[in-house]
Amino acid sequence: MVVRKILLCCVLVLNFSKIYAQEKEKSWIGLETDPISSAFGAKTLSVVIEPQKSHHWSLFLNVVNADFPNWMDDFLNPKNKGKGFDSKINIGGGFAIDYFIKEERKGVYLGLINLFFQNEISRNTVSGKVLTHNIIPRVGYRWYPFKKAKLYVNPFLGLRYEYSFQNTLMIDGAVFTPAGIQPFGTIHIGYHF
Repeated sequence: MVVRKILLCCVLVLNFSKIYAQEKEKSWIGLETDPISSAFGAKTLSVVIEPQKSHHWSLFLNVVNADFPNWMDDFLNPKNKGKGFDSKINIGGGFAIDYFIKEERKGVYLGLINLFFQNEISRNTVSGKVLTHNIIPRVGYRWYPFKKAKLYVNPFLGLRYEYSFQNTLMIDGAVFTPAGIQPFGTIHIGYHF
């Protein structure tokens, strides 16, 4: 089901980009993934849209599903460490907008990620769902390691702020607390067409 949603989002974004771009050779589409989070149980796909007329700007659309091990749940949300919660992202996604210092969209950029997650939180045999919102101002660096290849590496660091749309979520006698403010970073790998 999640794979179908991801593929559907990609098809819609690719169709949108064809409508938005005036000339095919003057814009490009890229696909990115996060191999670090994938190694720990996430499935993530991002589509990058960069029309030529927008020069320094880049738009990033993301879909994710994740079931991290408990130690990773505690690392990503230390406010719930030791409470025995198992946290799973049933479906999530959002967008980022980035501004590259260089017009050709290489090197340093500044951006803002905006993500929504529908989480399933369980403790013992009791579970509940909570919708969280993550805002991440970030600074990154897009690097092309091979001169003629379109493959790139995209490490970034930011400050994540996570909050819930619900006041409190009580599960099996314990209160689930959103992560609040904490540092965040990862490395994406992408390919542009």
